Amino acid sequence: MSDTEVPPLDIGWPSSGLFKGVTRVSVHTHPPKENSPHIKEVARKLIQESCKVVAIVMDLLTDLQILRDLFEASKRGVPVYIVLDEQGAPHFLDMCSRMQVGATELKNVRTRTVKGIGLNLSVGRIPGNVHSKYMLIDGDKVMFGTYSFSWSSSRMDRNMITVMSGQVVDFYDNDFRQLYAISDKLDLFKEFHISKPQTGTLSRAAVPKRPAAATSRFQVNLGDATHGDLKVPAHKYHNPKYLLALGQIPGRTETLQDFFSKMEPPEPEPEPENPTEELENLTPVPSQPEKKESKKLKTLPFNTKRWKKGKKDQTSDEVIEENTADPSDDASKHTLTRDETQDSLKKKKRGLMSFFRRS
Repeated sequence: MSDTEVPPLDIGWPSSGLFKGVTRVSVHTHPPKENSPHIKEVARKLIQESCKVVAIVMDLLTDLQILRDLFEASKRGVPVYIVLDEQGAPHFLDMCSRMQVGATELKNVRTRTVKGIGLNLSVGRIPGNVHSKYMLIDGDKVMFGTYSFSWSSSRMDRNMITVMSGQVVDFYDNDFRQLYAISDKLDLFKEFHISKPQTGTLSRAAVPKRPAAATSRFQVNLGDATHGDLKVPAHKYHNPKYLLALGQIPGRTETLQDFFSKMEPPEPEPEPENPTEELENLTPVPSQPEKKESKKLKTLPFNTKRWKKGKKDQTSDEVIEENTADPSDDASKHTLTRDETQDSLKKKKRGLMSFFRRS
């Protein structure tokens, strides 16, 4: 929501919006209670264990030990973002100059200043201050409270800090990026007259220069056609579209008329002396065999009658297989002889008679 360029988080920022687990809370005070660690040691341990990012919003940052831990994290390659109150920035610069920081310590450090809201009056504007004091670690932990990163705050004042992890960290993540967007740049390299280190660039392998003439039979490199060094593969002339495309380009190319003049008509094939012999020598194409018609089975029922007064049954149910195939087929391979059919009928009669006797 600004008409000016938003400052980027150019040295890295962990992805947000992912589920960070259950919220866990631990509270520390100064003076310590119930054998709990000192609040300064808690802050230093968080900075020393960081591996992704350290983002600090503070009104006053002058503690030498905490500054040393921040610069050591920068040497490890951890991005360090610092947003300070505008009135506390001169004290921060004074402590950094006493530490004699160099380009290696400031390589992964970005520092900016921000003002309070303030109040406009008819006689002028009353400036406001930044009293937000929190530190983001790796995007999944946050430390906030009344503790300022100064020697007097860790030794003389009563303070309380809360260390939280979980989904609540997303709120501080968004708040820090909003403050970073409306802040003013504080260039430490310019303040301490230090030249910025050159960022390493990936060296690319030397690519050989493409020759003027085409080295592939599938490519045509036009190059500088005005010098007349155009070379077109011979197979390209067999396609008229290449002739139309390259016909107007100056160089050692043939025109369309010259090309057609060189073309020779195909030689006519000699006619056979005796056409009837050629027809006789032609072999006929074998015809595809016709599909045989499927055989159908017809059932011819015969009435069965029981003999009265102990007489035997003369007729029974019989099934005769009739061959309805094409008469051109071999009937001897698919049908039975008359004697064989009579023998099979007698066997069936005997089986039926024995069945009726048992019943």
